[in-house]
Amino acid sequence: MAALPLAPDAANHASLVDALNASGFAVIGTPEDAIAQIARLKEQSGGFGTFLLMGHEWADTEATRRSYELFARYVAPVFQGSAETLTASRNWAAENRPEFIGAAGQAIMSSIERHAAEKKSSTTSATRTSTNSAEADKT
Repeated sequence: MAALPLAPDAANHASLVDALNASGFAVIGTPEDAIAQIARLKEQSGGFGTFLLMGHEWADTEATRRSYELFARYVAPVFQGSAETLTASRNWAAENRPEFIGAAGQAIMSSIERHAAEKKSSTTSATRTSTNSAEADKT
């Protein structure tokens, strides 16, 4: 429990949010805002091992849970390193997309051509079988 005001003086909700964000005391905004603030803290401190979230009753339970979910899904992985392999994989796939699209297009065309050849072959076989049956009926 702090013996000093935790929030700066503000005339309204919007100015309070702006003052808290500007002071660095809080991050009220998007996951990108939280990432930027934690990166600033990391840079200023030279690095740290743990980042703690303060639980309070400024928002209702559902909004608080949503905030924790966003933090867990989008912010924490950036600093835990767990997003690195996913990001690297996405970047690799994006860089190699032209090759993949070309290979996929080639595979599709190959399958279409093979199907057409099989269809032509089965039609020719069916015609031969009909002709052979007709000739057998004549004898």
